[in-house]
Amino acid sequence: MKKQLTIALLIFLAGPLGPVYGQSEPSLDSLDEIALSRALLNDQQDRFGTLDSRLIEPLEQLADVLMQLNQFDEAHSILDRAMQIARVEDGLYTEIQRPLLEKKIENFANRGDWDKARENMEHLLWLYTNKSLHVDQVLIDDLLVLSRSHLRGLAEDNSAWQGYHFRQSSRIRWLALGVAENLWGKTDERLVPIIYEQLRQFHLQTIALWRGGSTSYSLRQVAPGSSIMRDRSDVNESFYLTGMDLVDNLFSIYAESESPDPEAIAMTNVYLADWHILYNKPQAATETYRQAYQGLLASGVDATLANELFSQPMVIPDIEFYASVETAVAAQRNRMVTVGKENSEVYLSFSEWSAALPNVRSPIPSNAAGSEAENSNFALFSFSLAGVNKVSRWHSHRFSSTVSMIQQAELLAHYLQSPPEESRLLEKLNSLTFRPKLVEGGPQQATGRIKYHFAIDDPSTSLNVQP
Repeated sequence: MKKQLTIALLIFLAGPLGPVYGQSEPSLDSLDEIALSRALLNDQQDRFGTLDSRLIEPLEQLADVLMQLNQFDEAHSILDRAMQIARVEDGLYTEIQRPLLEKKIENFANRGDWDKARENMEHLLWLYTNKSLHVDQVLIDDLLVLSRSHLRGLAEDNSAWQGYHFRQSSRIRWLALGVAENLWGKTDERLVPIIYEQLRQFHLQTIALWRGGSTSYSLRQVAPGSSIMRDRSDVNESFYLTGMDLVDNLFSIYAESESPDPEAIAMTNVYLADWHILYNKPQAATETYRQAYQGLLASGVDATLANELFSQPMVIPDIEFYASVETAVAAQRNRMVTVGKENSEVYLSFSEWSAALPNVRSPIPSNAAGSEAENSNFALFSFSLAGVNKVSRWHSHRFSSTVSMIQQAELLAHYLQSPPEESRLLEKLNSLTFRPKLVEGGPQQATGRIKYHFAIDDPSTSLNVQP
């Protein structure tokens, strides 16, 4: 074994390991890991031959390490080999191939080959819908992974394919939701994150709809490829109403289960009010915030904790659905950051996802929360917000009126090496929508500070090495 490890390490060190996308040189730990993976694979081949199914696991492990090092071509070859072994062993359409196909899609996306990624995504969806032998938690999880791959495509694929990725992501998540409801029942709390992901996607589609361009055109088509277009306001209303149906599903989960949860029902009202805000329904939002606050107190939530939840404006839609005030407040505290060593100020934190869809957080759960702790490529602002005020301004090449958006803002500092004009920085901030500060459920005038992280793929800004 020691001899094999030494040989594998020498082969690896002698082989090409060129950087991709500005990749830095691999660490010694990475070299050790890939050498161990090669050694394990060689050992298994010596013991079992080159086509034994027991090679699939070490091949998959080696592919994982190669992908981490951006060695996409070799990772592709390794995954292809694992796929061939699986097909020889079990046939063309066996479930063992699905994790391998997921990795192939990820590998294609990592190296920017979205044509191949889309092709494999179509094939994987066909396998899920036509060749699934088991309807279980694994199928639900796999469908959600595929849906999120399409969300990733919104940010990284050619913009001409955004409409396609929106349709596919939503379709696959509806499928996952249907499977989950049949498997668990319609009042199971495990449905909540699936429903909330779908709700957030409709908000993303609304952003794209009003932004214009080919994606807006695609979202307005009566059917994919059709030349018949729906009016933008009609499509916007359909997104709003579909979102209302999804929120109703959340109410049903907490109200119609064997043990109804009054606090979760009240928290659902908070998200319902947020939804009204996002679609410019100020009166409905104000009434619903009051209902939510009263419901929280009636459910036994301590007034001090409830008041903390609404003590400051928060960017909406929220990253996750929180069924309790305690978890929601904890999440808010985690997203608050301090800037400065002496007399440090507390800031809200917002990290935009991508230049392809700016001014929104990442909709992919694994990416959304951690990205707000970055310490480069950001600007600091102060702002004022007048409850659920109506603000009229030019946005996305048209004059529009929206509610609960920043009334006044000031750029305090930026950590950008080549920043755009101040007006463009302020325009980004002015695109955010807020849950207002509430006192006893009523919207209030508020001021605040925010640390705004810019998308790392935005060509209009560049990273400053020492912010």
